[in-house]
Amino acid sequence: MIGSECIVDCLVQENVDMIFTVAAENIYPLLQSCLKNGLKVINSKLELSAAFMALTYSRLKRKPSVLIVTGGPGIIGSLSPIAEARLEGDPMIIFSTLPPNDGKKTHMHQLVNEEDQMRILVPITKGQFKIKKFDDIPKVLSKAFEKCREKKPGPVYIELIPEILFEEGILLKYESIKANVPKPSSDEVRKVYELILNSKFPVIIAGRGVHLSGAEEELLKLSQMLDAPLTTTIMAKGLIPKNFKLYAGVSAGRSGNITAERVLEKSDLVLAIGNRFSEMGTGRYSLKLSGKLVHVNISEEDIGRVFKPDVAIVSDSKEFLIMLLKELEERGIKNEGNNVRLVEEFWREEESELKKLYGSLKEGAIKSWEVVETLSEFIGEDAIVVGDVGAHRIETFIMPLYAPQTYIATTSYVSMGLAVPGAVAASILYPEKQVFGIVGDGGFLMTGFEISTAVQYNAKPIIIVFNDSCYKVLRIYEHVKYHSDTKELYKLPETDFAKIAEGLGAKGIRVFERSQLYQSFKEAVEWQKGPVVIDVKIDPETVPVPFQRLYLSKRIEEI
Repeated sequence: MIGSECIVDCLVQENVDMIFTVAAENIYPLLQSCLKNGLKVINSKLELSAAFMALTYSRLKRKPSVLIVTGGPGIIGSLSPIAEARLEGDPMIIFSTLPPNDGKKTHMHQLVNEEDQMRILVPITKGQFKIKKFDDIPKVLSKAFEKCREKKPGPVYIELIPEILFEEGILLKYESIKANVPKPSSDEVRKVYELILNSKFPVIIAGRGVHLSGAEEELLKLSQMLDAPLTTTIMAKGLIPKNFKLYAGVSAGRSGNITAERVLEKSDLVLAIGNRFSEMGTGRYSLKLSGKLVHVNISEEDIGRVFKPDVAIVSDSKEFLIMLLKELEERGIKNEGNNVRLVEEFWREEESELKKLYGSLKEGAIKSWEVVETLSEFIGEDAIVVGDVGAHRIETFIMPLYAPQTYIATTSYVSMGLAVPGAVAASILYPEKQVFGIVGDGGFLMTGFEISTAVQYNAKPIIIVFNDSCYKVLRIYEHVKYHSDTKELYKLPETDFAKIAEGLGAKGIRVFERSQLYQSFKEAVEWQKGPVVIDVKIDPETVPVPFQRLYLSKRIEEI
């Protein structure tokens, strides 16, 4: 066989079923081999979007995605989602090419030096490999997949000399290596047990690492055993079942649930498991912790960046929880069993407080929280929501979701442009599910043309555009940080996104009045012929509700 066929054979043995790409000359043989071997090739319209699609795949499937892009502008155009995957723990295998090795130094897509391209990828990938000859292919791919899965998952870069795609050889045996995960020591677990024994009100913060390790069952068991209120990070929304009575909402400081904020204020011990305390994830560091802190994370680099833990444990979440539960079962723990009532009381108070706040804001133009509220009436329990960066997504921080990894967002790298390509990828992967992309007009202007990819592959996401003709969050931050208001930097042109959608082959709906919201969403959900874009004209002056608590202002001009 030739090199391109050998690479695909190895991918098949790693259970790869889908490739994300933007087709180009030097990668053509590899893409053709993928198609011949039955892999689904999603040909995006922009490398940035293809990489966002790959990122979404890895989150939904909990396994490595594969991105194949040409060298030069292809790989460099993919950098932002790759960096996001590195920070947020998403396994990806990225292939790219060098120009032909024929002695000429003016090829297309060529940087000054051959090694420059790989050097660019070094800070944002876990590992980098180069394949120069046929016999290296199985060995390199095996190591690359192991690297992208081990410890904290992440992206791995493989650079191809284009000649090897045509080089003939005999397929060597391929070995898929199972990645090892770190475990806590017995001493570390005993230290945590001693802290629990001396605690009167422990609280748990669960991050996405709990889901990545498949530890949902152990997490709920620990919460019940300790009678500990259980909160999640923004990116772990949906981790906790609807009927779990100790659930206290999203812990994101003053940008999260009031209930979560209150149990953390009352706590004398916080068990933070599988999270990294990012800036956005802590409500721009408004999260307050009381008492002792135990921080468990699979990556040492994510511990102690914001809060100094009393006990720091580098471990897979499931391994830690299994060992801690065993310690608790063997040595025993006292459980008063009164905290369910306290959590229920906090929820009643939060509901009352938010009801008053929302009720005072239903005047004038449509508010972004009203769009999210309307969405909540139509969303199924296993629906997938992909949130872009912006004011619209902030409104979703406290929106209830009750299925794990159905909320795809970013709180660490915070790169705009995820929602539309991410929703398209999710709909391709799960055609039977509801998929909603939540995006601002700024985000749509970046990657919204992937609606044409949805049309091409018969995907049916519903994209909700929060259209206020500005970068609202940027404007808010300008008021907070610089005490100014520079229209030249945050204003966007008036745009009809419904017309753009129709021009791309999708259904477009425009909403100007709140009386149109419910019927427009109903029409979109019932439409089964293809993707839908709902263009909602919203109030550009109102601060998102979670940020109203953070900045103590309802309107931007008041900040």
